[in-house]
Amino acid sequence: MNYVLYGEEQYLLQESLTRIVRNHVPDANELNKLVYDADTTDLDVILEDAMTIPFFSDCKIILVYHANFLSAANEHAVDTAALERYLDEPLESTVLVLIGDFEKLDARKKIVKKVQKTCKVLQYRKLDEQGKQSYVQEQVKKRSLQIEPSAMQALLRRLPLDIRTIQMEMEKLELYGGVISSDVVERLVTRPLEEDVFQLVNAVVDRDLRKSFHMWQDLCVLNKDAIYLIALLAAQFRFLYEVKALMLHGKGKDAIKDELKAHPYRVQLAMKTVQRLGIGYLMHILEQLATLDQNLKAGRLDKKLGFEMFLLGIQGVRQ
Repeated sequence: MNYVLYGEEQYLLQESLTRIVRNHVPDANELNKLVYDADTTDLDVILEDAMTIPFFSDCKIILVYHANFLSAANEHAVDTAALERYLDEPLESTVLVLIGDFEKLDARKKIVKKVQKTCKVLQYRKLDEQGKQSYVQEQVKKRSLQIEPSAMQALLRRLPLDIRTIQMEMEKLELYGGVISSDVVERLVTRPLEEDVFQLVNAVVDRDLRKSFHMWQDLCVLNKDAIYLIALLAAQFRFLYEVKALMLHGKGKDAIKDELKAHPYRVQLAMKTVQRLGIGYLMHILEQLATLDQNLKAGRLDKKLGFEMFLLGIQGVRQ
């Protein structure tokens, strides 16, 4: 059996890969487990190994990372004719695993059609809010955690769309034991950077210059790059802009949630925030952030000074 493993959720992908290796070659070592990078190694070299019988073992496994020739995002032309022929008549003692971190297979390619017919294809999609909620609930049940409803909501707000981080935070709650309250979640679960950025957004909207600078200084202490923070801030204001635009078109909370594929609580907070904001004000903020981003990347402004000038500059803008 040959495999194709791909997707943006690398934690689950690596877990599956570990199981595949263990199932086929329990005593995996450098003789029966070979690792290649398709970006730096020709397919002919990989296939030569695939067509060679294993030594001192009934089976060998070949892991081929960065198999980007299966995706539409591939930047380099790769001749896959030999691989297509091999997959028609693979060596039974070889398990070939093609691995990629791209989002989608390119179904138009001949090689993709071939692997879909001849290999076990496993996709690992990045979590969305609904998927995160299901996964967290599954982990709560699996670990027999007792968590209050309000604590569950607080937990879901704090956890990112990243399974590796979710696992680490759930392990902390499991070690705590007992009934998990909102207070426990606040003390134990790491506050995401996006939450700090959200508070900065609120400070900007409230024209609270003191709090804006305080939040900015806290983020600087964490050594977060200004350009990255600007991108997060722009994402928050873009979300507010989209919510405001949909509200102006008569959309309610449920419709906005479905349209933007966002968590209901996030939509609820955004709707409350934009009630007192004009859509022109939100667009102005986005334009200012875009200009700031360009100036910082071009080196025309010092990062820290540039952002502080942005905070000062928007104080007089009409909402």
